[in-house]
Amino acid sequence: MEPLESLTIGYFGHYDPEYSRNRTLIKALRRAGASVIAINDRHRFLSRTPRLAWSATRARPDLLLVGFPAHSDVATAKILSVARRRPVIFSPLTSLWETVLDRRGLSTGSLSGWRSRLTDRISCSLADSIWLDTRSHIEWFSEQYGIPASRFRRVWLGADDDVMKPRPRRPSGTITVFFYGTFIPLHGIEHIVDAAAIVAREDERIRFVLCGHGQTYPEIRSRANRLGLRNLEFIPRRSPRELAMSITESDVCLGIFGRQEKAQRAIPNKVFDALACERPVITGDTPAARECLTHGEHAWLCPPGDPDALAAVVLEVGQDPGARARVAHAGHELFKREFSLDALTRALPPLVLETLGDRR
Repeated sequence: MEPLESLTIGYFGHYDPEYSRNRTLIKALRRAGASVIAINDRHRFLSRTPRLAWSATRARPDLLLVGFPAHSDVATAKILSVARRRPVIFSPLTSLWETVLDRRGLSTGSLSGWRSRLTDRISCSLADSIWLDTRSHIEWFSEQYGIPASRFRRVWLGADDDVMKPRPRRPSGTITVFFYGTFIPLHGIEHIVDAAAIVAREDERIRFVLCGHGQTYPEIRSRANRLGLRNLEFIPRRSPRELAMSITESDVCLGIFGRQEKAQRAIPNKVFDALACERPVITGDTPAARECLTHGEHAWLCPPGDPDALAAVVLEVGQDPGARARVAHAGHELFKREFSLDALTRALPPLVLETLGDRR
């Protein structure tokens, strides 16, 4: 008998069902035996709230799990849960307040900043259990919003290894360093571009590929043009399956290198995807990364916001195929133990049953 068999979970809110965090949680919960029902509406708050309420009332789930980024729907979920004594789990992944400030460049005292911070506080206060991706994030949320640490649980971000999986690497005369992302300040892509300029002077075999688009893309593209980089290529966004191919066709993958406080607390999808595909990864040396990655064993960690340090690591790794293979293998073994869908399938049932308690 599966641990969550006969349990119905309503995955609730205006979350993005294609976002990696939501996909992996839903898959893992279903593998653990739960029936996961999508209670999802992407309209504006006033129009979606009655629809979400109606769908949840009809579905009658045993608990509601509010997905990312549905922070503003936790209050609705809580009201619905009170009537039937069903708990609410919240999976925020990140602070709405920090996201608004980072992506819109707003001040902490702005109206949007104040409103998003209040939303964070209310949503966390109302949830029975809050799932975050790192201890660093848990400590920050608890301190910022006055929520007891006992209400939080660490659930690794992981990756969908039905899609992100190892494939044979085709031989090539170049060393490909691959990055993908939504080009937000957190990523610190400007430091990757500056590192590429340094690497170009030392080893012409190494090329950088930057995949994606977003907020800082025009600035990053202009920076690369000013530097006249011939070892750097920009490619459009890819679907998850296309991304998996691009990752496995690379020699080295990159994580994030921003200096923001938020970057100190996050391990991004791109790091877990690289580990899942058994590719070696370089990312910022942060408290979050050190929660699970050992420098030189599972990945290479370098100081955030330091193009010289990043270039030095890329040159060292690019010239040592044996080290790349060793770190890629160790990182993948760690992924299978801790971050894979199977690992999440083992980790989630105790957290769900703990939240249900005697209400099961």
